[in-house]
Amino acid sequence: MEITPGSAAIPQPEEKPITDGAAAETAGAEIAPPSPAASEGEAVSEAAPTPVAEPASQPVAAPAAAAEPSAIASTVSVPAEPGASDGEGGEFQLLLAKLNEQLGGVDLASLWEQSKQPLKLIGLALLLILVLQLLGAVLGTLDHVPMLPRILQLIGLIWLSLFASQRLVRSDERKKIIDAVSSTWGDITGKN
Repeated sequence: MEITPGSAAIPQPEEKPITDGAAAETAGAEIAPPSPAASEGEAVSEAAPTPVAEPASQPVAAPAAAAEPSAIASTVSVPAEPGASDGEGGEFQLLLAKLNEQLGGVDLASLWEQSKQPLKLIGLALLLILVLQLLGAVLGTLDHVPMLPRILQLIGLIWLSLFASQRLVRSDERKKIIDAVSSTWGDITGKN
């Protein structure tokens, strides 16, 4: 195989000399040996070898004009800071300077301070939604267990009757519970 210089590495077939003798190859095509039927007097027709066409030479492409380097693909050399050890440069500071330049001189620290509270609220809301989805999936799974919902209802009724018999029969115990609930509600609503 030959590769012509200047082409895009297109392989060229090698030329082989054709001999007149009983050569096994003729221009890349094999001739089959005679079959046993040929010895019995039957005529065997041989296919004529197909000529191999030489591929046309490819034109050499002209070198492309040098394109203007874009802001993303440009190479930046960063000098090392005076106090930095070997191998440390000012890449991070250069990156921050380029980001500030792209953002129009917006102070990122003050922007972060302003958006901290709303981002926390959004994160908490997403976390609450995720927890509620997981809780609903667990309760849905428990609901499909045979007899479990009825057993849990029975346990709840037993606990409620024990709580009521111990703490809601006497008036002083009822007053303590009502005061605890109202103070908790006042703390939640901010009226306390």
